[in-house]
Amino acid sequence: MTKISYIVGVISLAFGSVANALPETKYTSSCRLLAPKEGEYDEEKVPTITSESAYKKITAANEAYADAKYAESIAILQELIANSGDKAAVGRAIYLLGLNYREQSQYAAAKREFIRAMETGVLGKQNEVNLRLGLAQIDASQDNYDAALRWMKEYFEEVINPPATSYATYASLFYQNQDFRSAICPAYLAIKEGSKSTKPLYSMLFAAHIELKDLAGAEVIGREMVELFPAEKSMYNNLFAVLSQRGKSADMLALAELAYMNGMWDSETNYKQLSALYSNNQVPLLAADRLEEGVNKGIVEADEDIWRNIANSYKYAKASAKAINAYKKASSFTSSGKYDYEIATIYFDDEEYAKAIESFRTAIRKGNLRDGDAGYAYLQMGVAHQRMGQPDQAIAALERAKNYKNVSKNANAYISYIQQIESMKKELALND
Repeated sequence: MTKISYIVGVISLAFGSVANALPETKYTSSCRLLAPKEGEYDEEKVPTITSESAYKKITAANEAYADAKYAESIAILQELIANSGDKAAVGRAIYLLGLNYREQSQYAAAKREFIRAMETGVLGKQNEVNLRLGLAQIDASQDNYDAALRWMKEYFEEVINPPATSYATYASLFYQNQDFRSAICPAYLAIKEGSKSTKPLYSMLFAAHIELKDLAGAEVIGREMVELFPAEKSMYNNLFAVLSQRGKSADMLALAELAYMNGMWDSETNYKQLSALYSNNQVPLLAADRLEEGVNKGIVEADEDIWRNIANSYKYAKASAKAINAYKKASSFTSSGKYDYEIATIYFDDEEYAKAIESFRTAIRKGNLRDGDAGYAYLQMGVAHQRMGQPDQAIAALERAKNYKNVSKNANAYISYIQQIESMKKELALND
């Protein structure tokens, strides 16, 4: 898999220049951790269960919960909550009751019990902090993003060394709530803290920058995504779209060629895009090569326009044989002699005058040439005959050229030139 950079002539596209560096944009450059990495929770005032019977009931309820016997667990817990005087046991029972409801997707009941459990003040700071995360997840599951975000805010105000998944959750909630600016830093920090959900987080960062119309930032993220996920075509498509909006034709070409080299650029549209990009960047040989490859592979549907484009590019690249072959294929789609005319001009430029004359004649015979081309055909036939040492045929062709207004002046001038040359030859012969 080709990565890092691909160079076409002087055109290059670089990726990931600093190892393990996260992409920096105007929005990510100010991102800072939302909670301390080190510290300890104050758990000194957390009460313990003192009632042996309450402890046994908590244990039984917990075992039933673990075995998915939720009704049994709930019955034990409700009886304990109603009758026990052990505050620590009651608080833990309420919390376990919430877990039972959550496992049965009874989210409203679960949320109610979790809040009650926190209000007892017996769970301990770390458990209360984690419970806020759980409450956020419950509200998020019901699309109540505002409430979920409030719980997450409280969570980050008290948590110590939160896992990367917490940052990812926070980012997702902001994004779902369409607060794209606020989603960026948590997503960025989730990646920085080692989240395994790398692709969804990068996708979120990319989309958020697009929503904020920060195309420069989206480009930075997009380049990193191509570097990280070189086997996924969507990554190339996303970056290609951004580069297109930013008018970066050279970078678009380098990216498209990289995608092509990695086997990602394999549709008819892709081949046409790649060819057009090479053409726009003044690399006609590769413009033709790529498009012809698409035709030969059966990916690009061959028609007159396609073969004409291939032929024109080869002609500009001075690849005469390939251009002639492509013009012949374009000619098979029409009765016009216009492509024979193009072939003739190539032969003429390559000083293959006999072939040029033959092709000019074919072009004239077929007809339907562009305005003025018939006149130029006769004019160049005349020049070709002259250069082959055939003055009579040259003058005959030029006499025909005189009938065309666009070249009549040149034809007359060349006839005079030939006549002067022939006259000089005769004089020299007489003097010998």
